[in-house]
Amino acid sequence: MQNEDSPMNEQDYEGTMEGGEATAELSEQIAQLQQENQSLREKALRAIAELENFRRRSQQEVQNTIQYANERLLRELLPVVDDINRSVEAGGQSKDFDSFYQGVSMVRDKVMRLLESQGVKPMNTVGTPFDVALHEALLRQPSEAPEDTVVGELEIGYTYGDRVLRYAKVIVSAGS
Repeated sequence: MQNEDSPMNEQDYEGTMEGGEATAELSEQIAQLQQENQSLREKALRAIAELENFRRRSQQEVQNTIQYANERLLRELLPVVDDINRSVEAGGQSKDFDSFYQGVSMVRDKVMRLLESQGVKPMNTVGTPFDVALHEALLRQPSEAPEDTVVGELEIGYTYGDRVLRYAKVIVSAGS
């Protein structure tokens, strides 16, 4: 055993050098790993920020889509509103009922064409069997038609694609 004051022999010196080189190497590896760790942390933070921005943009796009989904339909309805306004003005100036009736009929036809172009179709209900998935029975009356057959329509029903947009309000036969 050597005391603190004794000189180091050559073997001891080489061991210390090797230990010093190992320590320097480990310190260098630690520094590299810390730098890599910092770089990966920054990349992760950037990726999180990009994801958050993407979510925000997507949410905004969905809100805009919902808010303006009917814009095209509304634009197509504006000429119909103009026609109704012209009909009302013409009806106020002229007391010719036939002309007024023709004008209103033309406006109705225009609305129906617009609805059909959007996939909205009126239901044909009179003479068909009553169906709770399509009809709302308001009255039941005796009739020559078979029982539970639609014999009258109080309000037209409409479908939109394969969905019922509005149920037809109907009168159903109670039989003879």
